[in-house]
Amino acid sequence: MNKQIFWITSFPKSGNTLIRSLLASLFFTDDGIFDLNLLQNIPYIEDTSNLEFIKKINAEDYKNLHSPKILSNYWEKMQSKQNLNLKEDFIFMKTHHALVKIFNNDFTNKENTRGVIYVVRDPRDVVLSMSNHYKITFDESIDKLLDENFCLQWQDTDNLYENKKKPLSLVSSWEKHFLSWNKYAFNCPKLLIKFEDLVYDKKNTIKKIIDFFVKNYNFKFSNLNKKIENMITYSDFNHLKKTEQKDGFDEAVNNNFFNKGTKGQWLDKLSDEQIYRLEKKYYNLLKQLNYETKLYNSS
Repeated sequence: MNKQIFWITSFPKSGNTLIRSLLASLFFTDDGIFDLNLLQNIPYIEDTSNLEFIKKINAEDYKNLHSPKILSNYWEKMQSKQNLNLKEDFIFMKTHHALVKIFNNDFTNKENTRGVIYVVRDPRDVVLSMSNHYKITFDESIDKLLDENFCLQWQDTDNLYENKKKPLSLVSSWEKHFLSWNKYAFNCPKLLIKFEDLVYDKKNTIKKIIDFFVKNYNFKFSNLNKKIENMITYSDFNHLKKTEQKDGFDEAVNNNFFNKGTKGQWLDKLSDEQIYRLEKKYYNLLKQLNYETKLYNSS
């Protein structure tokens, strides 16, 4: 089977790492006990180590992968089984990239994709989480959620680039990102998970994840009752936060990756003007996802 990638995708600061912790506990432990090192089993696709093959093909391109036009030419080969060096016939890959076409190149395709798990979070809470993570203001964070050209820089693990310019991932706006993976994506099994359910209805969410793999792919899991019990305990946000403070976490920008992990923080933090900006722009999608609006009503 050529379809090797399960995409674990979300807008930044929406629960991607939390669901990766559950998947890592489910697939890569016997007992469901999680530690942060297990996340290495579900890596970023946006890691410069996945691009080293380009150096052998075209050294000049390799030096200029900060150009989306050049980088997008290699998306398909970057995601191949050969380049990912798979030990199994599938792999979980994390991304914040929107499912878009650039310079006539698709970010990914149906031949590489076995399935998609998408995590969505109330964008008003995403504003607060991004502000804390990137040390920017609430207004700057809102600007990023509204920006269809919003990009993130890739992780540069080994200082591969002589010109020190990292590749970019096009995230796009909160709405465009969601629609790209959930509405306009090619036909494959897809699972939509709400961040709020990951935190407040974890047991049922874990069962939903298990059902997704059993019903669509006939996966078999052993020791499930014990696994689920430990998955709930060890993926608790406070437990993850204490683990980060004790052992560190290489994905943290300011050693503060796991901050709050609660819902509705925006009610006391954002101004009416800030709330209105988001609710007016994203009213239809907010209602579709059953997020209540406070200030804006289209009628």
